[in-house]
Amino acid sequence: MFYFALVSVLICLCLNDGADAAKLPSSWTKCNRTVKTFPECFRKGIEYAINSFNKPTPELELGSLEPLDIPSLDIGEGRGAVNVAQHFKNVKLHGLTNVKIYRSMIDWDKKTIITDSLSPSLRLEGEYAMNGRVLLLPVMGQGTCNITLENMKIHHVMSFDYVERKGKTYMKVTDIAISMNLEKISFKFHNLFNRQRGLGENINNVLNDNSADVFNDVREGYEKSFGLIFKNLANSILLKVPVEDLFLN
Repeated sequence: MFYFALVSVLICLCLNDGADAAKLPSSWTKCNRTVKTFPECFRKGIEYAINSFNKPTPELELGSLEPLDIPSLDIGEGRGAVNVAQHFKNVKLHGLTNVKIYRSMIDWDKKTIITDSLSPSLRLEGEYAMNGRVLLLPVMGQGTCNITLENMKIHHVMSFDYVERKGKTYMKVTDIAISMNLEKISFKFHNLFNRQRGLGENINNVLNDNSADVFNDVREGYEKSFGLIFKNLANSILLKVPVEDLFLN
């Protein structure tokens, strides 16, 4: 039976509904929503903003997102090859800010933001615990791990609404759906089978030799998890900066 459980992705991007409105960094581009060049301007602006998060952004009260700290992350069992729930904690996500945006557009009537992006390398480092089966082989252990996703293409569809606060209007992402396609994923789980080195190396080799099948089986878990991360990141900006200060008109 298939279960997906995202117990918690607790990102330290605290939002204070009572806080005063913030301003965008002066180096960020504001786009005119009424001109034909808006989609390209918006695409470039989104890419520049995400790239700039590799250092602190004091105007938005954000620290560096390189790496991004994720205290807890659960990926549930797959439907076939991966019959094991993956529990992660104290995760550092590297490479989030190194992204290329190929398309980004807003449908104002449908209140939807659509974006296509490419991340050359996303690396998850942290602590894991799991007990189950992968490709019919028993897998158990807990320790440190490294999961690297290479050339990850992501299609994002964000739904948003407007909220009023202290006489100003803000955008808020209410829902997000993403689809992920990658070129390669590699796994390294340390301390499998209570440090039985031979068994642990064999399982890591099996995972990497069959990495496409393994990822496809738990793709939904990764999409849900990353979707929640992106939603929180978007709202960490949108709920601080009024709509009138996001765009030229």
